[in-house]
Amino acid sequence: MKILHVIGREIYDSRGLPTVECELILEDETRIRASVPAGRSCGLGEAVTLRDKDRILGFGVSAAIDNLQNHIAPELIGQEPNVVSMDLAMIEKDGTEDKSNFGANAMLAASIALLKAQAHVENMHVYEMVAYLCDFESVTLPFPMFNIINGGVHADNNLWIQEFMVMPIGAQSFRASLESTVKIFYTLKALLEKNNKRVALGDEGGFVPNFDDEQEALDFIMQAIELADVNNDEFVLALDVAASEFYDSKTNKYTCNKKKFSSDSLITYYEKLSQQYPIYSIEDGLAESDYDGWKNLMKTLGEKLQIVGDDIFVTNPARILHGLEENLANAVLIKPNQIGTVTETLQAIKLCKANEVNTVVSHRSGETNDTFIVDLAVGTSSGQIKAGSCSRGERISKYNRLLRIEDTLMMSILDAGLMP
Repeated sequence: MKILHVIGREIYDSRGLPTVECELILEDETRIRASVPAGRSCGLGEAVTLRDKDRILGFGVSAAIDNLQNHIAPELIGQEPNVVSMDLAMIEKDGTEDKSNFGANAMLAASIALLKAQAHVENMHVYEMVAYLCDFESVTLPFPMFNIINGGVHADNNLWIQEFMVMPIGAQSFRASLESTVKIFYTLKALLEKNNKRVALGDEGGFVPNFDDEQEALDFIMQAIELADVNNDEFVLALDVAASEFYDSKTNKYTCNKKKFSSDSLITYYEKLSQQYPIYSIEDGLAESDYDGWKNLMKTLGEKLQIVGDDIFVTNPARILHGLEENLANAVLIKPNQIGTVTETLQAIKLCKANEVNTVVSHRSGETNDTFIVDLAVGTSSGQIKAGSCSRGERISKYNRLLRIEDTLMMSILDAGLMP
């Protein structure tokens, strides 16, 4: 089944800013859509999101749309969708390492749409097509990281840690995980209101109150877990520090609420937090250029905690390989728009799996209702997913997709007679 038409469209993300949507029309008149998110806290090595400097406060994407329709589309029309071969052709035609010619936003929109179209043609679920492309024989649901307090550049408050997340690790299903976390989320809201703290929401759907310090935020979360009528032992905590946002490369110092930290003192602070709270994972605890700090962080906490690299890796297989050789982290964050194609994203995940390194598939702070990252996490059995809080439609759309996939997989197991 061939592609008849390719439509590029400027739509708006969860921050009300422009982004790219690609729509493919197939011979059977099926319309396949894909849209891409955008980050606010970005690594320097990320593929280029092409913007119009003279439109919509510099956030327009008409140039990316033009590239999609005038340079990418002609290579797709009249062909059967094949995401790998078409991704490779796009990469070659763009001709740059950072996708700055066509724009990673244009290329990824087309790439995700192609994967979805290929799944449709092959009569597969999208997650099944992902697994097929990776030569994986099975799929699994990921453990979710629910971001319930926002800080850093994602929030208008005084918290320098960007994401405070709860991870339900003991629930028997994703549905049970979501239900328990919803209880915690609304219990936390009641606690904040009781203590005259703001319950406004940040970019990723978590609350954005001011606290005396990060430990007070963690105390509120622990109290919410205690009061929410859930099994306390089922939950651990995860942090995304996004330390590059407050690092000065000239002085090698981190400025957190007007206090100066060295790499070593910041690591000592994380160690203290991990002793006081059930912290499982710390993402971007140090800046992307602080390589010596990352090595020390791994040496100090790598045996106890999941140390996740985001900005230092930017979903780039070459960067990931170098980082793993240097033992900079024991887990890698996966964001498809950092690299610009589905094929390269799958290469990054397979590289991590080959080196027995954890992966966390992640959304961006500026999201759309596209749920591709869920199918990516399930199809690659990534193990973990970040999709935001228990609020805002662009976050909930991902969790609802997980619920539907879980139901589908359960029905398949029942139909196969694999359950007693």
